[in-house]
Amino acid sequence: MDCLELNIHQQILTDIAANVAESGTDVSYASDIITSRVQTRDVVGQDEADSEPEKVFMTASRVHCNIAFGELVVSFSQDHINNTIDTLVPALFDVLRDIPYIDFDRSLSWDDWALPDQLVYSTVTALLRVASTSEKYLKQSLEAIFNLVSILVDHIKTAPAAEILTQLTPALHGLYRSISSTPFTWTFEQWQTLTFKLKPLCEPDLVDKLNHLFVDIINQEQDQPDTLMFIQTFLSRYVSRGRPLSGYFIVCCVIETEWTTLSQALLKSAGDANWQNLTEAAAANKAWMSLMKRNDEQVNTAQKSIHGTISDMIDYSMECLNDLLVQIQEMDSEPSIDTYTWETLSESLKLASVCCVAMDKLHPTLQNNLILLLSEDSPASDNLVQEAALQSITVLLHSFPDIAPSMAQHLRKFVTSPLPIFELEFETSTRAVPPLSAAAKCLALAINLSPGDDLILSNVYSLLNYIAATSKEIYEATTASINPLQSEHEKTVIHTAVEIGLGGMTEDEKRLAGISTISVVSRLALEFKMEEVTKLTISMLLQRLRSAEPTVEAAIAYNLVDLALSAPESSFVDVIRVFSNINRSANPEDPRFSNNMILAAQTRLAQELYRTPALYEVYLVELLTLFADKGVGIQNVKIANRLVKTEGMIEQLASLLLPIDSLISHSDFEVHANASTTIVSLFRNLWFLIVLFDIPSMGDSTKDAHTMEWLRPALNRIAAKTPATVFEEAHDAIASDVEYNPVIRSDYAETVISNHRTVLAKYLPMHARDVHHLSSGPIIFLLAMHDVESMRASQGFVSSLSAYFVNESLNSNERLYTCMDLIAKKVIRGCLHDLNARAAQQALPECLPSELRKLLVDSTHRVEKCRKLAANFMDQLITTFPSLMCSPPLVFAILEVLTLMRNAVENAYLDEYDPCHEYHSERADITLKLTDSFAMRETILLQLKQSSDKWFGLALSRAPLDLRATLQKYLAVNPTSVTETSELGASVAQEFGRLIGPVQRHLSSLASLTKNLKLRDCEIDSAKALAGQLATKSYFAGESAGLRLAHSSNAQNEMEKLPPEDASLSQINALIQKLRNIADDIRNKHSSMTVHDMKRLSFRAAATLISLKKCNYELLHHLVALPFDVLTPSSVSAGIEVWTWVIAERPEFEVALMSELLSAWTDCIHEQKGIFSPSLNHNDPFFESVGYAPTDKEEIDRDLSNVRRLLTPLSLVLQMLFSRLQAARYGHRGVMFLIQHLVLRSARAHRSFSTHCLAREPRFSFLLFGFETLRSSYLDTYCENALRESLYAAAYSWFCVRPQWTFGGNRVQIDIDLKVLSEFLSYLSTDHQKATTTLSSLTPAQHSSRTNRQRAHTVNLKKVVQPLKLLTENEIFRLMVWNNPANDRGHDQYAAAEGTIVGGGWAEIVRTMWQIDPALAVFLIERFKMLLPRNEVAKLIRVSTTDVVHIPEALSLLLSASSGLRRDLKVKLLWTSVTPILATSFFDTQYNKEPTVLQYALRVMEQHPVELTFFYVPQVHFIFETAKISQLFCHQIIWNMKANCYKDDLAEVEDPMKPELDKMTSLIVEALSGQAREFYDREFGFFNEVTSISGKLKPYIKKEKSEKKEKIDEEMAKIPVDVGVYLPSNPDGVVVDIDKKSGRPLQSHAKAPFMATFKVRKERFVVDTDPEALLDGEGEGIERKESYDVWQAAIFKVGDDCRQDMLALQVIAMFKNIFMSVGLNLYLFPYRVTATGPGCGVIDVVPNATSRDEMGRAKVNDLLTFFVGKYGGPDTVAFQKARQNFIQSMAAYSLACYILQIKDRHNGNIMIDGDGHIVHVGVKFEPSSFKLNHEMIELMGGGTSQGYQIFRHLTIKAFLAIRPHAEQLVRTVSLMLDTGLPSFKGEGTIKRLRERFALELNERQAAEYMDRIIRNAYENFRSKAYDGFQLLTNGIPYK
Repeated sequence: MDCLELNIHQQILTDIAANVAESGTDVSYASDIITSRVQTRDVVGQDEADSEPEKVFMTASRVHCNIAFGELVVSFSQDHINNTIDTLVPALFDVLRDIPYIDFDRSLSWDDWALPDQLVYSTVTALLRVASTSEKYLKQSLEAIFNLVSILVDHIKTAPAAEILTQLTPALHGLYRSISSTPFTWTFEQWQTLTFKLKPLCEPDLVDKLNHLFVDIINQEQDQPDTLMFIQTFLSRYVSRGRPLSGYFIVCCVIETEWTTLSQALLKSAGDANWQNLTEAAAANKAWMSLMKRNDEQVNTAQKSIHGTISDMIDYSMECLNDLLVQIQEMDSEPSIDTYTWETLSESLKLASVCCVAMDKLHPTLQNNLILLLSEDSPASDNLVQEAALQSITVLLHSFPDIAPSMAQHLRKFVTSPLPIFELEFETSTRAVPPLSAAAKCLALAINLSPGDDLILSNVYSLLNYIAATSKEIYEATTASINPLQSEHEKTVIHTAVEIGLGGMTEDEKRLAGISTISVVSRLALEFKMEEVTKLTISMLLQRLRSAEPTVEAAIAYNLVDLALSAPESSFVDVIRVFSNINRSANPEDPRFSNNMILAAQTRLAQELYRTPALYEVYLVELLTLFADKGVGIQNVKIANRLVKTEGMIEQLASLLLPIDSLISHSDFEVHANASTTIVSLFRNLWFLIVLFDIPSMGDSTKDAHTMEWLRPALNRIAAKTPATVFEEAHDAIASDVEYNPVIRSDYAETVISNHRTVLAKYLPMHARDVHHLSSGPIIFLLAMHDVESMRASQGFVSSLSAYFVNESLNSNERLYTCMDLIAKKVIRGCLHDLNARAAQQALPECLPSELRKLLVDSTHRVEKCRKLAANFMDQLITTFPSLMCSPPLVFAILEVLTLMRNAVENAYLDEYDPCHEYHSERADITLKLTDSFAMRETILLQLKQSSDKWFGLALSRAPLDLRATLQKYLAVNPTSVTETSELGASVAQEFGRLIGPVQRHLSSLASLTKNLKLRDCEIDSAKALAGQLATKSYFAGESAGLRLAHSSNAQNEMEKLPPEDASLSQINALIQKLRNIADDIRNKHSSMTVHDMKRLSFRAAATLISLKKCNYELLHHLVALPFDVLTPSSVSAGIEVWTWVIAERPEFEVALMSELLSAWTDCIHEQKGIFSPSLNHNDPFFESVGYAPTDKEEIDRDLSNVRRLLTPLSLVLQMLFSRLQAARYGHRGVMFLIQHLVLRSARAHRSFSTHCLAREPRFSFLLFGFETLRSSYLDTYCENALRESLYAAAYSWFCVRPQWTFGGNRVQIDIDLKVLSEFLSYLSTDHQKATTTLSSLTPAQHSSRTNRQRAHTVNLKKVVQPLKLLTENEIFRLMVWNNPANDRGHDQYAAAEGTIVGGGWAEIVRTMWQIDPALAVFLIERFKMLLPRNEVAKLIRVSTTDVVHIPEALSLLLSASSGLRRDLKVKLLWTSVTPILATSFFDTQYNKEPTVLQYALRVMEQHPVELTFFYVPQVHFIFETAKISQLFCHQIIWNMKANCYKDDLAEVEDPMKPELDKMTSLIVEALSGQAREFYDREFGFFNEVTSISGKLKPYIKKEKSEKKEKIDEEMAKIPVDVGVYLPSNPDGVVVDIDKKSGRPLQSHAKAPFMATFKVRKERFVVDTDPEALLDGEGEGIERKESYDVWQAAIFKVGDDCRQDMLALQVIAMFKNIFMSVGLNLYLFPYRVTATGPGCGVIDVVPNATSRDEMGRAKVNDLLTFFVGKYGGPDTVAFQKARQNFIQSMAAYSLACYILQIKDRHNGNIMIDGDGHIVHVGVKFEPSSFKLNHEMIELMGGGTSQGYQIFRHLTIKAFLAIRPHAEQLVRTVSLMLDTGLPSFKGEGTIKRLRERFALELNERQAAEYMDRIIRNAYENFRSKAYDGFQLLTNGIPYK
């Protein structure tokens, strides 16, 4: 390294030293490299005390090492210094001691400072670094530094001139740099010592000698031209850096060193230092700034023993100051640089000020000199001196606040003086001159320290007044209103003073005074940091802006920028708007140059706005608006006068691009990402005007080439940040904007459009005719598209081009689209040409891979034209530049998009009725927003797969090894687990990773030669290399991770980081204990482990187990038990990976492992976990609470997640066991024995198996596993029969509950169920007794008896198999119907099984099933709709009633079959509970008030929770005791009884029950006491006040709507909100507020209903889940309660019977429960209706909904138009989600309308909510089909669309889902027959209702029946006629 030339050697050493701070591991390495090269003099044998040591020559490379050593010490960490200080400090001492005695190499290979300079600097800095933290070496270090100073001073006195100039003075400069740069807490004594050492350097003789060094050298070295040349070059380098190395310069260095060290002695602490990044004079600046900004911080004061020295230094500094001032006055010109006059003056002022602070005494001479320097008579008008004077005053003011008032007055006079130092070039400067800032800071401090009130505002007002006085035009106007704090007399005095102050000034001086005052008052406002002052200053300057002289105006504009950056947003907006107004009104003929100043201010504001990024968008909107306004103004001028020249105006307009460019160029301003529509529109206007005025070509001419050279780069940058100007939208705003853009005046466009048309025709030569027919707007749009995208594409930003094709309104314009497409192709060609040129220079844009990722996303877009363009563009780019496929992020993106698209296609089978639109990849950070068309998704996937194959093929041909490495990396990240689905991306990666590229010539040749052989399945590939390299990389990555873990200082568990091979017994026990503790935490629900933690620990435990010579059974136990303890899919999946690994590595452990697995499985049976859990067993949906809330998809998803979480774990174990069975069946008897036991135990626990519909797959999978075990086992006859009987019992138990469908729209699950059932049916067909021998220890007689039983078993097997086959076939048949409800996916493979049974076959089957389990027989009749089996079951129930008392569904059969036999009814008292609705129906008259029946019904109602019976309040007329349980229940009972006291709306016809109801009401109310009674009074009082408004409205019925509303608002204002009151329709929330202005009268001819809005506070349960947590990572989570507020509108009706609505909505709510029980997302909103009295009620309003007739009144022609207008075009995600919501709700309400025959379906009663759901309101009954008209079908997508097919399927499935519950629904309605309500008259109502369920039909027939109903409903004549009637009578429009 020593042979390196120039300063490369030193740079390397410096970098090594500096980098030590960044990497602690490199300390030893760097120290060895540098320390070993440090060289010092050999002083052995020399007596330095007696004689002068000899000089030793040192090469530059050795000096570099010594320099680097000092730098290394500075970079060391404190810990390292503490450990090595005893070695470091002596070495530093040696280096420092040698410096005066080194003969430095005459090298010029340094950039900044000479070698002696650098060496002293690095060594002294290192010593100060060490001494600052080490008391041990503090004194020695400082003595070494002081000794160096003494020796250098002595040598300067005697050494030759050349040595002094090239070695000694640079060394002194290095010392100065080190002390002024290094923070160090000096003491006053140390400062005094250093001062004494440095004092000789300031002696006149020595200074004079140093000043004449170069002259002396010339005289001495005349005959040495090389020496002279070296010295001249050496000196010129220092002079070029402002360091002349003269005597005056050394004096200045001494003075600065002295005040720097004294300042640090004054301060309490030198502060923390950034040792790795010390900057020049950092310590000096920091100390000086600390003295200036003390903020009440006290400083140290010097002891009196030091005062003499300090006083001497003040005198010396004043002497220097006075001498220099005298010399300056005597000079005719500026002092030369080598005199260092201005710097010495400045440093002298600082030294004197610091000394005064140290003595705590102000020197009068210093004060006078400072006042002199800050006056018009100052002999020194240099910026540096003035700034130092102002800063010195600032320092003194802190210590001597008494001088503040006088200084404030003097400074105010100073800043208003016409001084040239305050003048600057406002157009080009980016910051104020230092004296301005210093003056403002100093004046602000003086004002703050001065006594008095309101001094800040008074002084600001005074200065602003002074500014105004410099302009005569506005002076009178401003002084009249300025400073409200002053009296009239004070204003007069100030006015006079201002006039006197300005009286002697010329106009030029006034201008200069105004400028300086403006600048200072602006700085003052910034210093005070008071919003009031800032706003006042801005306001006054804005007033003066346009009336001032141009240069003053420029000063105002300049300072307004700084003020605006610190002002509140309102003031910022004021400033930018004034700037805009001035710029907007600019006249190019105006000779004033203030317009340029405003532009400069706007540009600087844009550049500096990074300080307040929140204002980016505000300013951008202002600039873009200004640009548009100016563009329109130019057109207006030209229209008004055709002859006027507008070139200058256009140039002015173009110059406005400067601030726009500066603003959007900020790296943190991503304006093009998520831009608002306002921003997008403004950018569109910007580019339209740029094209209209042909601004891009302005710089093309030779004349403008220089002045406009900035234009093209600015346009490129603006184009790069321009957001997409076309987007998907709800309206045709963009198309309208293109055709009729407001910034393009048609009159002007007509005059220039021919030129633009010509240009466009040149771009599209083959379509000139199309161009000719385009109007001006589209032409400008196309040219803007061309220019913007060409600029973007040339920079590599290629992704925005496809955005032009996402707008449907633009795409539908055929001519415009054709031109857009051609422009896009031209841009693509130009882009490829430009990128080819850049590729030739190896300079492709870095952004290209990320842009390709965006194009990749667009290639999956919902809009076909956008998708095609993106795919084509991307294909051309990759085809042209195949090496782009070497970018891992791009490859990852392609593979991830393939996976996402595959998942999207699979969505059609996993959830066919709820298309998922968004798919996100965490790995690639990509989100796809896809169409809801599954067919289109499949097309996109196929096209993308073809393209990706092509791209990977190209990459393989170019860079096979790089591609393979990337694909291996992709495969290695996030390996999939057992539970995850397959990934197409991984499959593609594996496919291409194993292929052979042409570059691999040997393999490719071999492959081509063998290709023609008949070895198609044996082709050569690199699969081994792919797998081997991946395994190797993973192994060594794991090894590296293990090493890091082993050496980690914060490893949490020592056992985890030890290699298994080294595991001792104690370490194994530690691991076991850890597993045991984790298991305890899991069981107690306290574990904080993540799934990843558990998996990692399990693999480490497995690795330990595998490494042991003998099996550790306890470790094995925990290894198996831990996943079972957690029992989630992910935990069991991880466990299976571990178990199979252990079995594969150590086969001898398999029996022990399987034994543990059997034990864990058995524990699951006993503890009822997993598939043995009863928590999700099949249950009647009417046992669940029925709520008045809309269907919640999240709740359905949550239920599905819970089911999966419960059922999946043991299903995974079954898959593993099935695999182990196949592996063990031929020889592993021990394993087979354990499997047989597992099957037998599980089968015998068949009653514990879950009966949830999704448990069908695991149940029958287990049965398949069991039968396969039976088939594979060698058992004796008894064991075989026992196992078989258990399996048959387990199979039959599935059919012991009501027949079920499946859950959700997962076609894959149905397909799995069908396959499992079919396979099970196959097993049944082939099952037979295999064993022929019996192993027994019984006597021959006993053995003979067992043999007979076995023969009977063989006979019985045939008898048992047939019913099971029948049930299985029926299950398959039902699932086939469910999977293909419309019969449009092929025909059913199984026909209805009941047709094969004739005669008495049913009786035998029923009896057989009864013998097996009576529940089988009971539920058989729900599968087969035939009288024979039904009658047989009823007969068996009568005969053996006690056998079925545990089956709720059997009770109805008993009651219907009993025919009044009371002996059968007595058993009813023992019966299990039925649903509340059935129990309620037992009060009906058909049971003749049978005591036993009534007693049972009361018991059942009492057993159910109040929340459940609460729903059925309208049917419970007389349950008194229940009212005591719940106050809400009590209130509902009272309202209900009041509503049922009369039969009519007007409370005129009494119900026969009225006396009883009144009596019960009185009893209930009288029973209330205490808080319950208070609550009752509050609630009913509140409700009566609200409803009384209707009565008060009756006199206003005939009046105007506005009068009625006024009356409602008046009454609403009087209603107080008491604590805890609620709306009767919302008992689950309390009213906390009322919108007093929300009252709205509703239309009615004779009644006064009204609507009002209330704030209701409700509670809900929220589940907090952590996906990574072990316990709740699968969705279980922690449930918590939270409150939330909603604004609920309610309608209060009087004189209108609401009871029919209540019933209909109750049934609709029951429908909702049924749909949710089968996982169908069929949206219903059973809003609440509560009848509170005769003809009175409260109705909840469907929130955020619009009725169809309101659409019609708003001139919305059809639903499709409404949806497009609200959600966007048909291709937008919002529209497709809304359409899906419409379809799902339409299917649900269609079925409800059909079953309940809901009438009054005019457009006023059909609502569309904010999410697109259809909601029916005002429900009543009449014979009618549901409404399905043309506009509804059109909205779904048409009669052949996917949407319509989904509607059909959902409607049919909804019908199939409710049929099993028909009886309960019918009973709900039948209970209302005796109420006298119009819709419920006679048994005919119930008969027709029951007929609509088509209960006599099987599932396929029922599906076909419903399909016919759907077809008949389409454009039903009755519905169309009714719509016409509503139009004629009520004016409700329809289509």
